[in-house]
Amino acid sequence: MRFAQAAVRVWGCQMDFAHPEVTAKAGIEALRHFLISIGMPMSFAELGAKEEDIPKLVEALCRGDGRNGTISGFVTLNEEDCANIYRMML
Repeated sequence: MRFAQAAVRVWGCQMDFAHPEVTAKAGIEALRHFLISIGMPMSFAELGAKEEDIPKLVEALCRGDGRNGTISGFVTLNEEDCANIYRMML
């Protein structure tokens, strides 16, 4: 629901109360188009990152600044979760 609210409030998407996930996806697509319009890279590959960079990225993300191997937001992610997300970004 938070993503649907952001889609409506930030991107001006029409709220689909019966299917808020449709609204959330529309907001994600609006964000994607905006990032492309300002020249933002859309993948790690566009930045030149490689598979072998992932362990160092995970270490910095999950262990940096005294973290205990997890990061929290909407959900808590462990190092394996973060590595898998980075792999999807390649």
